[in-house]
Amino acid sequence: YSCPCLDEQYYIQCISMSFVILGYEGENCEMDIDECAEQPCENDGECFEFADAAGYLCQCQPGFAGEMQSNESRGQRIRLLVLFLCPLPGENCSVNIDECESEPCQNRGSCEDQMNGYTCLCPEGFMGKVFKNSVYFCTSLQQDSIIYTDWEVCEINIDECESQPCLNDAWCEDGVASYTCHCPEAEPDKLPWGGHHCDIQLLGCVDQECQNGATCHPWLEEEEHGHTCLCPHGFYGELCSTPTTFSFSSPGFVLIMVTLEVEERRRRRHAEHHHHGKGVRLRFRTTLPNMVLFYRGDADSHLLLEIVGGGLRAKAFSEDAELEVAFSGLVSDGDWHDADVYVNEEEGLVFNLKGPGCDSEGCTVKDGGPNGPHFVPSEAFGHVYVGGAPGELLEHTKSGHGFVGCVEDLLIDFKDILPQNLPEEQANEMELGCSKTEWCKPDPCSGQGHCVDLWISHRCDCYRPYHGHSCSDEFPSWTYSHEETVSYSAYDIGTDHGANFSVSFFLRSLKPDGLLFQLRRPGEDGVEGEAYFNVYLGMGRVLVSSVPESHPLTAPIVVTTGKKQLLHVEVQYGRVFFQHAGLRYGIGEVPEVEVHSGDLAYVGGLPREGENSEAWGGHFKGCLQDLRLDGAHLDVDAWNSTLNNSEGEVYFPADAENVEPGCISDNTCQPEPCQNGGDCTITWNGFACSCPVAFTGKTCETRVWCVSDPCVNGGHCVDLTDGYECVTNATFENNPVQYSAEGSLGSPLTHVYLELRTRSENAVLLRASHGAELLLVGLMDSSIRVEIHGGNSVEVLTFSGVRHVADGGWHRVSVSMADPDSEASHWVITVDGITDTSSTPEEAGALHFLNEEGAEVAIAESFTGCLGAVRVSGVYLPFVDDLHPPQPAHFHRTGTEEIHMGCTSADVCHSDPCQNGAMCKDLFNKFHCVCKPGWEGEKCEVDTDECASGPCVHGTCMDELAGFECVCNPGYGGVSCDEDLNECEEHGCENGGSCMDWVNSYTCECTDNFTGPLCQWTYPPLTCEEDVQCENGICHDGLWGANCTCVPGFAGERCETEIDECESNPCQNGGSCIDRVNRFWCVCLPGYSGLFCDTSKQPQKERVPWLVIAIPLVCLCVLLAVIGITFMVLTARKKRQSEGAYSPSTQEVAGARLEMDSMLKVPPEERLI
Repeated sequence: YSCPCLDEQYYIQCISMSFVILGYEGENCEMDIDECAEQPCENDGECFEFADAAGYLCQCQPGFAGEMQSNESRGQRIRLLVLFLCPLPGENCSVNIDECESEPCQNRGSCEDQMNGYTCLCPEGFMGKVFKNSVYFCTSLQQDSIIYTDWEVCEINIDECESQPCLNDAWCEDGVASYTCHCPEAEPDKLPWGGHHCDIQLLGCVDQECQNGATCHPWLEEEEHGHTCLCPHGFYGELCSTPTTFSFSSPGFVLIMVTLEVEERRRRRHAEHHHHGKGVRLRFRTTLPNMVLFYRGDADSHLLLEIVGGGLRAKAFSEDAELEVAFSGLVSDGDWHDADVYVNEEEGLVFNLKGPGCDSEGCTVKDGGPNGPHFVPSEAFGHVYVGGAPGELLEHTKSGHGFVGCVEDLLIDFKDILPQNLPEEQANEMELGCSKTEWCKPDPCSGQGHCVDLWISHRCDCYRPYHGHSCSDEFPSWTYSHEETVSYSAYDIGTDHGANFSVSFFLRSLKPDGLLFQLRRPGEDGVEGEAYFNVYLGMGRVLVSSVPESHPLTAPIVVTTGKKQLLHVEVQYGRVFFQHAGLRYGIGEVPEVEVHSGDLAYVGGLPREGENSEAWGGHFKGCLQDLRLDGAHLDVDAWNSTLNNSEGEVYFPADAENVEPGCISDNTCQPEPCQNGGDCTITWNGFACSCPVAFTGKTCETRVWCVSDPCVNGGHCVDLTDGYECVTNATFENNPVQYSAEGSLGSPLTHVYLELRTRSENAVLLRASHGAELLLVGLMDSSIRVEIHGGNSVEVLTFSGVRHVADGGWHRVSVSMADPDSEASHWVITVDGITDTSSTPEEAGALHFLNEEGAEVAIAESFTGCLGAVRVSGVYLPFVDDLHPPQPAHFHRTGTEEIHMGCTSADVCHSDPCQNGAMCKDLFNKFHCVCKPGWEGEKCEVDTDECASGPCVHGTCMDELAGFECVCNPGYGGVSCDEDLNECEEHGCENGGSCMDWVNSYTCECTDNFTGPLCQWTYPPLTCEEDVQCENGICHDGLWGANCTCVPGFAGERCETEIDECESNPCQNGGSCIDRVNRFWCVCLPGYSGLFCDTSKQPQKERVPWLVIAIPLVCLCVLLAVIGITFMVLTARKKRQSEGAYSPSTQEVAGARLEMDSMLKVPPEERLI
C-alpha cells in the first residue's frame, strides 16, 4: 500500500489524530495495521478486519453481544463513524476539496472552508461545533476513502426561554435569537405589567383622559410611558371625544366627494392592515325593510349596498362586469350592524357583515375573483352618496327608497368621514346623533296585535278578531238559531274572487251539524241558482263540498267543543286546505270553481221558503265572529257597523233573520233538567247540575250510597246501580259460612265468581244446594273441580280444570254457562281471565233452586286460605252482614260463625331459614329463598358447581364462587375456550408470504422467490459477491444466503439504518440529546454537567458547612474521651494504693481507724497485729 500524498500543503499523519485513526503505519503509510492480531473479541467471538479502513468487527457467539472495542496497544482509540467513497480529488491529492460546496450549515449559518474540513459560523440563536477533520487515503481503485469525524452544522435552535426571563406570571414565546414576553392581564384596581421582561408597571393610564367610555391601553417605548384610547363605536379622536353618528328621519342622502389620488396614497400607507380596492364601511341601525345605504358612482359604473326585504344586497356594475352578493339574515331589527363592501380586481366584490347572527370574524360573501369578470372602477367612484341617491340613480336599485335610520363609523377607502366636517349643502336631511323613539315599548297595540316599528312611527298588525289603530276594537260576534229559532244571513258578492279564495271565521258551537257558509250563482226570474261551494259541520268536523251529492272533504279536527276557535278554509284551483290552531292540512280536491261578482253567500242556514238546508246538516246553532271572504268582512248590522273602507272591503247583508248580536246562550235551565233536588246552572248552550250528596250524574239521576259510609262493620264500599256492597277479604281455616237469598234473586244461577288464595290442593270452595239439586265448586289436585246436579236430570255433570291455583297467589275463578239464554249448554271454567276447560260435550241448564225455601249456599268447607269477592249470579256474598241492603237481590248469613277479616298467613320468614345471605320471600304459608349467585338448594345451602355443565370446550374448568374460569388448551381462547386463536393475526411471514392458521401454530406459504419457515430467505440464496452490498458492515455468505454484520451504530438488513441513541432519552435533568453515529451528545442546562447531565455543581458547594460543623464535633468528642480515660486511670491507681499497704502514721494523722475487714479478707495470722 502506498501513500504518495506527502506534499507540504496536504499532509496525512499516520498516527492518531483528533478523533481520527487511519489504520495504517510506516513511513509512507504502506503498512496495514492488523487490528485482529491481539484477538480483541471476547468469549470466543470471531474478529473481522476492515479491508481498506481502520477498525474491526466482532461476530459474537450465541448469548453474547457488545460494541466494537478499542485497540489501546498502539495508543490508538478507534472511533469509526461514517465510511463512504468519493471521487479522486486530483492526482496525488493535489486539489483542495471545497467542503462548503454542499451548504452543510443549517439555519442560515455561513460556511468557511478549511483544510480537510469547514467551519459553520452560526447566526445568533443557534449553536453547533466545527467540522473537525476529513482524511483522505488513496486506494488501488483510484478512489478516495473519506472518514468524516465529529461535526455540527448549526442545527440546534437555542431556546432563549429556557432561562425563564419573563417575570410576574408572563409566558415566554421563543424566537430565533430572541424571545417575547406576553404580560398577563391586570387584576382589578392594579397596574398592568410591561417592558421586555414584564417587570415594569405601566403608568400610562394613570390619570388618563379617555372619554365616552373608551378603553385606555398603556404602553412603554424607550422608557417613556404613554397610553392610547381605544374608542367605542360612534366616537373618534385621540381622546375619543368626537362623535361619528348621524341619522336620517326622512329619506335623504349625503354626497361625499373622494379624491382618488389621495385615496391611493392612503391605501399604500394602510396596505398591511386593510383590503385593497375601493369600498365603503359603516355601521347602521334601522327598522325599515327596503332602503339604500350608499350608492357610489353613476348609472354606468357604480357600487351600492341596500336593504331588500330585511336582508342586505350589494352590487357592483360596469360595462364590463356585473357582480352581486346578498345576505338573507334580518338586519332591519333595530340593532346595530357593521357592513363592509369593497371591490377590486383580485377578489371581485366582497361583502362582510358583523352583528347578530355572525361570528367574531363576520359573515363574508364574495362574487367574482381571479377567474371571474374583472371589475374596474371608473372616475365616477369619486361620488359617494350615503343614505340614498338622487332619483335617477335610485332606479338602478331594488329598494328604490332612501335610508331612514342611524349611521356611524363611516369609512370611505380607509378614511374616517366625520359628519361634523361635511358642508351643509352636501347633507340632505342629515342630522347629527341618533335620536330614536322606541315606538313599541310599551306595547301600543293593547297586547292584541304585533307592533311594527317604522322608525318615525309605528303600525299595529292586529290579531283576529281585533282591529283599529291600537287593536282596541273587536269585531262583534253573532248568534245563530238562538232558543231553537231558524236564522241565516245573506250577502251579495261585490267583487270577483276567482278560483283562489279563502273563507275564515271564529266559531263557537256544541251542535255537531249545520250549514256554515254557502256560495250560489244568481238565479233568473227570482229563482236562486244551485249551490257550488259549501262549508258545513258534520259529526263535529268541518266538511267542504262543491258538486251536489258529491262526497265531502273532511277536516281532521273536531271543532264543536263549545270553545271559540279560528278556522280557515282555503281553495287553490280546486285544492282545499284547512287551517286550525296554527296547523295547515291538505284535505283533498274539489272541482274547480270561481267566485264572481253578483254571486250569493248564505251564512248559518237558508231562508225558510228556499231550498232545505238539511242536506248540509240543517241550520247552524252557535256563534260566528270576524267572518271573511278573502280580505272582505261579512258584517251583519249595516246600520251600527263600526267598520269603514280604510280597514278593508265590507259586505253588508242583503237579508238576515233571527241573528242575535253577541255570543249568547239559550236558557237551558228553563225545563228544570236537574232531578232529586239538584240546582241548575246555565253554561253556554248547556247546563250543570249541583247534586245533593247522595246523588250524581248529569241530571242527579243516580243514587250514591257509599258517600254515607254504610259499611259500619268493615269492608270497602262499592256503589251499585241499586245499592252497595261491603267488599273485604277473609281468612278461613276449615270454618264454613252459610248464606241464604230468601227468594230475592231475580234470575237463575248461571254464573259463579270467586277470588281465592290458598295452598290447599283439595278443598270445597262453594256449595249451593236444595234437596237433590247441587252446584259444587272445589279443588282437586290444585285445580278447579265442578259438579252440577240438575233437578230434571239424574246425570251428574262433572268436569275439572288443568291450571293449578293452589300456589299461594291470588286467582280469579269463574264458572259459568257458555250460553245462559238457552235451556242447556256446556259450562266453562275461566282462571285469571283465561279459559281453563269446558264441560263439552256434556251440557247442563241453569239452576233455579236458590229462590226456593230451604236453599242454601256454603263457602270454605274444608278450606284453608283466603277468599276475596264471591258472587253467585252476580250477587255478592258478604263476609260482613248487612241486614237491610238497599238492592233487592242479596244474600245474608244464616249462622253466627266468626270470620277473620283480612288475608293473613304464618310468618314463614321469621326464623330466617335462608342461608348464605339469601333473601326470604313469603309465598303464603310457604317461603322461597332467592339465592345469591353461586348458591342453590331450597335454603341456598348448596354451592353451585358451575363446572358441572362442562362449559369449557377446549380447556379445564376451575369452579369458583358464582362463576368459573376456563384454563384453555394452547391455541384456544375465549371465556369458554371455544375460540380457535388465529395465530396469523401476529404472524411473522415476510416477503409477501401467506399465513395458514393451525391450532396453536401457523405456517407460511412462500412466493416463488423466497423460502424458509418465515419466507425470510431469498431463493435461490443471495451471495455477497453478486447480490448483497452492506452499506455499513461486512457481508458473510451463509446457508440461506448472504447476511450483513453491521458496524456499531447501524442496523437493518443491509446496515442502512443509523441507530438513534437519543431514543432512550439518556440525558437527565432537562438536558437536550443530539444523536451521533454510535453515540450521543447531551447539551446540559446551567448547573449540570457530565456525560448524561447527571452531575450537579450545587452539592459541592454545600459540603463545606458540614465539614465545618463535623470537625469541631469530632475534636470535642475525642477531647472528652481523653479526659474520661485519664480520670478512670487516676481513680484506679489510687484504689490500688489503698488496698496494697498499711500506714499507721497516716491513720494517726487523720485521727481515724482503718477498718481493714471492710476492705479485704485478712489472713488469720495477720489479724493479731
